[in-house]
Amino acid sequence: YTRPYRPQTNGKVERFWRTLDDDLIDGTTFDTPEHLANELIEYIIYYNEFRPHQAIGNIPPKSFAEQKKTEQPSPNS
Repeated sequence: YTRPYRPQTNGKVERFWRTLDDDLIDGTTFDTPEHLANELIEYIIYYNEFRPHQAIGNIPPKSFAEQKKTEQPSPNS
C-alpha cells in the first residue's frame, strides 16, 4: 500500500500510467467502453511482449524475464 497523494512512493505504477497515457490514451477517441477495453488489452500485450524498455537493456519485459529464467540454476543442480 502507498500513502494517498504521494506518487513518489509508487513510482513504477505512476511511470506505467504516464507511458500508457503517452502511447495510447492521449489524443485518442474511443467509441465505446468495450473499444477502450480491447485497446488496453492489446496495449498490455504490446507493452510486455514487444515494446523495448530502456531500463532493462532495450528489450521487452517478456524477453527479459525469459533470459532471467534461463540464467537461474536448476534447484536440482
